[in-house]
Amino acid sequence: MKRPFNRIMTSALACFLIAGWAVAGCGGEDGGESQGHGAEPAEVEAPDPNTEARQEHMREIARLCEGIARAVEEGSLGTIGADVTSLKEIMEVVSTMPPRYDSSRYGFYASDFQIRAETLIAAAETGSAIEADSALQDLDITCGVCHYNCQYPPDP
Repeated sequence: MKRPFNRIMTSALACFLIAGWAVAGCGGEDGGESQGHGAEPAEVEAPDPNTEARQEHMREIARLCEGIARAVEEGSLGTIGADVTSLKEIMEVVSTMPPRYDSSRYGFYASDFQIRAETLIAAAETGSAIEADSALQDLDITCGVCHYNCQYPPDP
């Protein structure tokens, strides 16, 4: 009965020692490379210089979207075209200041925003509040997905 227990304990101890040597050899606590890696997180965690400008533009977009939603709800679609054109202009500027950690995905969402904004303009021109509301919801989905995916850096 002691023989299987001894084998299990010996195997566990050997695995533990091998894992310890592997960690130490790959720059673990005692490996000299860990100091060189210490500088990288400081660079990655540096503040994004575009954050404030991007947030200011996003507040303007939110204000315009609230006005568009109010116009759709009231059925006054005549002013939507100018407001959506303003949205597109603001997003064109915002698309030039992506977060450093995910610029390709951010660019995709900025492009999708422009397409959905065009769809909203076309829907408003038809005079149908239902079509305009649907197009506005599609635009809101793009906004929400981008905010969800691009607001925070990926987990380390």
